[in-house]
Amino acid sequence: MNAKITVIVPIYNVESYIDKCFKSLEKQTFKEFEVWAVDDGSPDNSKKIVENWVKKDQRFKLILKENGGYGSVLEMCIQNLKTKYFLICDPDDWLEKDALYKLYNFAQQNNVDITVGDKYNVYSHNNKTKAIYVNTFDTKLNIVPKHVYTNFNDIQKFALGDPSPHAKLYKTKIAKNIKFPHKVSYTDFVLYIVSLSNAKSIAYYNEALADYLIERVGNTRTDVRKSIINDYTICWQSVFDQINKDKDNILMYRLYNYLEYVLSEYVRTGSTDFKDKYGKEIIDKFTELREYKSDISIEQLSLSKKILFIGLMHKKTCTFFAKLYCSYKKVNR
Repeated sequence: MNAKITVIVPIYNVESYIDKCFKSLEKQTFKEFEVWAVDDGSPDNSKKIVENWVKKDQRFKLILKENGGYGSVLEMCIQNLKTKYFLICDPDDWLEKDALYKLYNFAQQNNVDITVGDKYNVYSHNNKTKAIYVNTFDTKLNIVPKHVYTNFNDIQKFALGDPSPHAKLYKTKIAKNIKFPHKVSYTDFVLYIVSLSNAKSIAYYNEALADYLIERVGNTRTDVRKSIINDYTICWQSVFDQINKDKDNILMYRLYNYLEYVLSEYVRTGSTDFKDKYGKEIIDKFTELREYKSDISIEQLSLSKKILFIGLMHKKTCTFFAKLYCSYKKVNR
């Protein structure tokens, strides 16, 4: 069988979740795919579980590598892919049974570089689960479902949506040369934004095709380590270095927006003074972005957001406004 899609499954300390994920792949109505299950030096029993699936289904392949983090898995896989398309499914998540069928058929019929679906956020508590439909894009963006966008300014608008890998089908060629940071989290942001910078076409498939398990131990969403700020800024730098800055006006705004989010995360770690190395890293990124502030449109922002932008993007007031914003977030947590 010649696979049309490669499903990349990065694996590290997820032995309790793999079977559910793989069962969802096994039951896909679209059959022409392969699974690259990449054991990133996982110390648990994940390898044995994957080996059982490899024996059961020839489409499943186990790849062993030394630990290098999520980004190292993406980089290794994408550089070696032979299929036209790929999709990432984290092992603690799963796909709806028609996910690959719907994404592939739409992408293939319309020659789309990136096809973006919606997802369910799944919460589990006291043996009860609750799934909530999550739209990838705010309706204010006016992104028309199942319309293929080919104008670069329209493609850039997709950067303002959720960058998580859920229900996103990529054409392999647009991601082949992306460089990923190793041994840090949040590298899915690098994949999505740099791929957008390379894409010639994109579409929004407005159905929830992936299920994202929110509350589990080790989920980066609930991570409050102060060092996560370093992960964020490293990924920011990776995107900043790889996108075309001459034309990516909305992508540059997305990088500003990302730094504003990192400020919120800085507060969540218990910091607000910007005297530690992590606070200084954030200020350094605003300094790098400042050169391009005239290319960033803020017309769509509220008055308070415009004032914040002006303050953060000015050399003399950046740290003051960063502290002010963090103090506000701390009070309103």
